[in-house]
Amino acid sequence: MDLTKNSKIGVICGGISSEREISLRSGQNCFNALKRLGYKNTLLVDIKSIEDLLNLKNKIEVAFLITHGKFGEDGGIQGILDWLHIPYTGSSVLASAVSMDKWITKQIARAIDILTPVAYLVSIESIKKINLKNIWEALSGKNGAVFLKPRDDGSSVNTFKIKSFNELKDKIKKLNLNKSDYLIEEYIAGREITVSIIEKTNMLVVLPVLELKPKNEFYDYQAKYTKGMTEFILPAKINKHTLKKIEGDSVKIFSAVGCSSFGRIDYILDGNKAYLLEINSLPGMTDLSDLPAQAACAGIQYDNLVEIILKSARLHK
Repeated sequence: MDLTKNSKIGVICGGISSEREISLRSGQNCFNALKRLGYKNTLLVDIKSIEDLLNLKNKIEVAFLITHGKFGEDGGIQGILDWLHIPYTGSSVLASAVSMDKWITKQIARAIDILTPVAYLVSIESIKKINLKNIWEALSGKNGAVFLKPRDDGSSVNTFKIKSFNELKDKIKKLNLNKSDYLIEEYIAGREITVSIIEKTNMLVVLPVLELKPKNEFYDYQAKYTKGMTEFILPAKINKHTLKKIEGDSVKIFSAVGCSSFGRIDYILDGNKAYLLEINSLPGMTDLSDLPAQAACAGIQYDNLVEIILKSARLHK
């Protein structure tokens, strides 16, 4: 789309998900960057309701989306912007919904020969039918643990590493399965790595791969957003053959899901085998976020990164 420094840009952040505070931090950073770049008609918009979005009609020409979690990253906001005919950054309604759904993402990954940890889906319909003991034994046999995670939430919110069958049973009893399905996923012992992709002049660019060494047991919410809680190894020390496959698989799954603009793909690296965990279609842009650090490693400073993302905004089909 045609953008000028006079274009009316709305940096859309906040939302109503558990990741609201992170989105507000990301939004403020992106807003400040656009102002520094000379986009003088930029608004910072804290979205708390559908009405807040509807009120943007005729006020902005393009939406810089930096919302996370449910309604922000799952296609909800994207659908309303489509209806308002406002171009936006990030992925389409369909790609946003699919990438937010860890279960469907797994099925797509397997269909295109990308490794992903084995998992079982726990829902309000299936909970009475599944044999939890058998699932525990099947998934915990290798490393003595499983992960329990929401099907459609991000930032490792409500994600638990479970180390015994009784703990798994107790945790599942406390879940609100009317609100969200959950995955019981095998625990892969390995290195946590992440791959960020940006779209620059209609080409997908893979940024340097990042290895994360959290001080917590895994890269949970606290480790992600608390300064000093995670060590970044950038670029990650991975042999060339494995690195090439990870980069190729990242573009493959990003494209297969239909993602665009920018995004992040998370893996566990066990030896030379990378297991896909999830896709983030609107990754964070805080001072501690992965994507800006990876861009900086590639020589792309924060303001330049924000402008690249802005220029990838579009009206989706």
